[in-house]
Amino acid sequence: MVESPEVIVVGVDGSEPSRAALRYAASDAVRRGALLRVVAAFESAGVFGARYSVPIPVSDETIAHKIELETRALLKEVLDTLPAAPSVDIVVRPGPTGSVLVDESRRADHLVVGHRGLGDLTSFLLGSSGLHCVLHAHCTVTVVRHAESDDPVTATGSSII
Repeated sequence: MVESPEVIVVGVDGSEPSRAALRYAASDAVRRGALLRVVAAFESAGVFGARYSVPIPVSDETIAHKIELETRALLKEVLDTLPAAPSVDIVVRPGPTGSVLVDESRRADHLVVGHRGLGDLTSFLLGSSGLHCVLHAHCTVTVVRHAESDDPVTATGSSII
C-alpha cells in the first residue's frame, strides 16, 4: 500500500502577507515532501451583483480563470526565490475565503494563512479569514506574519509565525 503524501494548503490573495504564507508553506512542503495546494477564493459574480444591485457582465468561470493566471504568476515569483520547489496544485473556488479554506482543510494535513490579506473586514489581531480558519479548520493551522525580510524564519513568534 502506497501512502499518499502530506498535503499543505495555503491561502493566497496576492497580498504581502499571503506571499509570506506561500513562501513558508512552499519551504515546509519541500522539507516534508508534501504536496502544496495553493488556494485562491473569490466572491461569485452573482453574489457581488446581488449585494450591490448591479449586473456583473462576467461569469464565475472568467473570474476564476483570471485569478488562476494571477495565482500562477504569484506562485512562479515565489518559487523562483526558493532553492527547491514542491509538487503543487492550484485550486480557485468561489466563496468566502475562510469557508473555502476550511473546506479545503478537510483534505489537508496543514493549513497556512497570512496574518492579514486583502479583505475589507479585519479583526483586531488577525484577519477575519485567518481567524475563521484558526477556529474552524480540520487540521493544524499556521498563521504567518509578513516580515520585511524574505526569510520566513525571521518572522517567527511564539504561536504565530
